[in-house]
Amino acid sequence: MDGIHDTGGMTGYGPVPYQKDEPFFHYEWEGRTLSILTWMHLKGISWWDKPRFFRESMGNENYVNEIRNSYYTHWLSAAERILVADKIITEEERKHRVQEILEGRYTDRKPSRKFDPAQIEKAIERLHEPHSLALPGAEPSFSLGDKIKVKSMNPLGHTRCPKYVRNKIGEIVAYHGCQIYPESSSAGLGDDPRP
Repeated sequence: MDGIHDTGGMTGYGPVPYQKDEPFFHYEWEGRTLSILTWMHLKGISWWDKPRFFRESMGNENYVNEIRNSYYTHWLSAAERILVADKIITEEERKHRVQEILEGRYTDRKPSRKFDPAQIEKAIERLHEPHSLALPGAEPSFSLGDKIKVKSMNPLGHTRCPKYVRNKIGEIVAYHGCQIYPESSSAGLGDDPRP
């Protein structure tokens, strides 16, 4: 879906705000949102490209309006829609929880199980362990130093190729092996590793 990743370079959306020494999270719920998406990733419910697909389906105007409130609002929106789409919660349950929050009636639920702090620390360490993202796949049709022209395209689905590089000449300066192809992964069609 063209547009979302290019809104910072499009006219009509205003400046991209910058805050010197910006905190990781402005509000506690932002950290929780990141935790929810990380949990969904570790559980195999989601992966990093899937939420991008759901965020992009919001449309540019909604996306930009949400970011003006908080960077994490569109992340939370994607998490909610994934949980509903994957039938982990119902749309009625989602609406009910949102209404509770809006009316100030929401209270934190007690966790259904306790976690050993050592388990939590081990999980965090595992997330930070360096590892290669390279996967087995096709040999590249390019070499370091090759001049290439990025194809001109207007895909209907997710793409990580911004408009400002399309149809432009560039040079291959690094190669990191075959990686998950986001255009396939975001649509739930598998990793489809490509150079």
